Order: sequence, then structure tokens, then C-alpha cells
Amino acid sequence: MTISQDRKAIVQLIKDSSITYKKYLVGRKFMYVFDGRYIEVIYKAENFRHLTGVKTSLPAKAFYRNATRNLLTESDIGFDSVHPFTLCAKKLKHIEDVAKMATSECIMLEEIQTDTMSYRFGTTDLNFTLCLNRDKNKKGEELYDGYVVQSLRDGDCFSKSKAVYPVTHIFAKNNDDKKYSELLYSDNSLSVVALPDDILALLDDKLKESKTEVLA
Repeated sequence: MTISQDRKAIVQLIKDSSITYKKYLVGRKFMYVFDGRYIEVIYKAENFRHLTGVKTSLPAKAFYRNATRNLLTESDIGFDSVHPFTLCAKKLKHIEDVAKMATSECIMLEEIQTDTMSYRFGTTDLNFTLCLNRDKNKKGEELYDGYVVQSLRDGDCFSKSKAVYPVTHIFAKNNDDKKYSELLYSDNSLSVVALPDDILALLDDKLKESKTEVLA
């Protein structure tokens, strides 16, 4: 495959993945339950660019917008020592599965330390890891009381984390909804009604009345 063909294939994969990212993740909030506690996670449009691993001069929001509108071109992406082609290829083979991991069995990693960054949490399916941190502005002030997906790592990152927990439940809601109304995943070892009170307080009444069947 020529360099031109590589670029064309990568751009198409980025565009296809952006559609899935927009349809299933952006505008929604996810609650991961593990170890008797929980974290809330959002997938921001401007974080999509970093997940692809490519070099680009486009601002994050413009990159995402062009990808979702089928306007991204081969000239918009590149590779260098910081954004090597091989790493990009590894990330892109997983990026279409990001939405699947938000709604299926996964593992929560705590306190991940890589060569260049520290992440408070990460979710993994053993093939790749989504690294999570608080969202902060340039002054270091937190913008959101939950976590945002900041990086996609090829591999599970087990050896880089301090603690590992199975995720028992994943709930979801639209950003503007007050309560979580969807149960996307349950390992069936713990019913919804048996969850701690602070978690139950975040759930829609109908969801609390249900059993452990997955609703979506």
C-alpha cells in the first residue's frame, strides 16, 4: 500500500469513527460503577482529535466537525516523531470500538502512570485503554465534576496502574437529563437495588424498580 493509499484509508476510518463517536457518545453522560463507588464520564467533541493520534493543524473542534461532515481530507493529517504512523495505525484499529466499550463489559484501572502523563482512571477491554482525567481550563480550574476521555492507549495498561476493578454496572443519560435512565451493562452479580444509596440517588425511579436486565 502506498503512502497516499494509507492516508486515504486513515482519513476514511477517522470519518467513519467520528460518526459513531457523535451518535453514541457525544452529548451523553456515562456512570461506571466499581468497587462500591462510581465515576461519571463524558466524551467531548474536542477530545476526538487526540484519540486518533494523527498530526493536524486543524483546531480540535474543527477537526471533529470536518470529520463528521465528511470534509476531512488527506492533506489535513500528517505524521512525525510525536505522531508516528505506526502508533496512529494502532490507535485507529481500536477507535471504532470506543462506543462498544462504553456499553459493555470492561475493567476500571486507577492511577495510571505513563511515560509522559498521569491519569486518574482508565477503562480497558484488555485490547486498548481509554484514559480519564478531570477536565480543566488553562488556569487549572476544573470545568466538570466528572471525568473526560483524554487519551486512547494501545494495550490494557494494567502494569501502569495502581489498582484494578471489574466494572459491575454502566448507566447512561443525556447530558440535560437529571437522572440516569439506561442500564447499558450489568454483570448480574449485584442487582441495581443493592447499589449504594449515593448511586441509587442518581437513578431514575423506573430503573431502580427494574431487575438487572440490560435496558439498551
